[in-house]
Amino acid sequence: MLVVTEAAATTIASVCEENGAGPSGGLRISGTASNGETALDFEVVTGAFEGDSVVREGGAVLFLDETASAVLDDKTLDVHAHGDHFHFSIDEQEGD
Repeated sequence: MLVVTEAAATTIASVCEENGAGPSGGLRISGTASNGETALDFEVVTGAFEGDSVVREGGAVLFLDETASAVLDDKTLDVHAHGDHFHFSIDEQEGD
């Protein structure tokens, strides 16, 4: 299952609030496969799409389509701030 760091959860909750996602909204991650590679798209939405998996972590709500859910199943989502902007990183989960 996707793990969301505290920093990423805080950023996602803030971005969704700033963009008017509303009480049922969140960050939707969708995947597109092409030539053996998967591209992930991030979008603030007002609710889940049919078939989305829902991840709730530390105030953040993420909706994952089937492709994103499969790709991110064993990953950790983190965020890194750079001055006035940020980017997400997707890393392998650390073993126990």
